[in-house]
Order: sequence, then structure tokens, then C-alpha cells
Amino acid sequence: MTRVSVRAVVGTGLALGLILVVGCRRSQHVAPGPSTFGPQSTLAESSGYTCNDPTGDIGSQVQGVGTLSEPAGIDLVTAEAHVDGLNLNVKYTTVGPIESAPKPFFVMFQGDASAPTVSFDLRTEPTGANGAWALSVGTTPAGAGVERFQPLPTGVVVDGNTLRYSVPLTSIPPIATLQWSFGSTSTQANGSVLFDDCSSIPSPTAATAPSIVTVPPN
Repeated sequence: MTRVSVRAVVGTGLALGLILVVGCRRSQHVAPGPSTFGPQSTLAESSGYTCNDPTGDIGSQVQGVGTLSEPAGIDLVTAEAHVDGLNLNVKYTTVGPIESAPKPFFVMFQGDASAPTVSFDLRTEPTGANGAWALSVGTTPAGAGVERFQPLPTGVVVDGNTLRYSVPLTSIPPIATLQWSFGSTSTQANGSVLFDDCSSIPSPTAATAPSIVTVPPN
């Protein structure tokens, strides 16, 4: 399986039409190479990932390491996603209160560019009724050629500097690689987009080889 070498592209919202490229520029870990695809029913899978990110590294440019510390509500400290039973639990921790950042947006991408049907991303932002946080999943069905998004009813909980949600494994493709990327953005009053990111690419971290996880059929 080919390791992802391109940056994952995520939108900050259809209404604004703003685009952020979440990079792979700050991986801090050394680990084995990507897992290998087996039969669809027995994919060698990752059970999750915790990404530790330095503070004060918010950027406004895709290339290079950012040096900004505000808005602290998108300055990632940790971002993590772990399989627990029949759910994938996702949690972001930031330096400052998340809802203090203008138009915050959080995304998690899991997968490999060479295997779009078992790759997906989860996006959340406060665009629901009365500012409620909405969650959606993007997938690329076999033969579709383009990523499609659908809302998820799962509740998003924002408490100070943490954001978390839990997604049933039946709502997402099998977690089939060791490649994880997380990102956060804030859209400023002048329309500029600031972002922070954290990724397992190009050196995924895993203390042991990936285990075989049985995922209920979608």
C-alpha cells in the first residue's frame, strides 16, 4: 500500500467556500510502515492514534511551520481517535477555549490516497441551529470517484478547551491504515484562515503491529 504523500484537503464550510490544506509537517514519532490490505472482511487495521502537537504553531500558510499562538482555541495540544468497542471516539484538546476562536472548524482524516473506499474524514463546526455543532462524514463509495458527505446524528460535546464525539463504526469505512491526520481552523473577520494540524504522516506511531479488528457491516 502506498503511503500518503499528499496533503489532505479539507473545507472550512460550504457557505464560506474556504479551503484549508491540512499538512503533514510535524509528525514527531517513529513507527512501522503502513498496514497491508487483506480481504475486505479481514483488513489489517489500526485501532487508533494519539497525536501530540506543540503549542504556538498556528499558521496562515500551507508551507512551513506556523508561529502564531492565537486564536488559542484552535491551537492543538493533542488530537486523538481510538476504537472503543463498536465506536470510534475522537477528542481534540486545545490551548484555549474552543468557542472563543472565530468560526472554529475541526477535521480528522483517516486512510490512504491509494485506497479511497476505505478512507474517510470527519468534520465538525458550529453551523447547526442556534450555533450547535454539526458533524459530517465524508466517504468515497466504490465507483463514485468523488467524496460524498452526509450528516451524522452523533452529538458533539465542547467543554472549554476540549471537543469530543463518538461515531459508530457502522457509520464509517473500516479503519484500514496507520495513517491519521487532524486539523483545526479559524476564519478571521477579514476572511483569512488560520490553522493548526497534527498527523501520523510520514511516520505513523504504533507501539505494536496493528491488530485485526472486526467491524460490523455498514
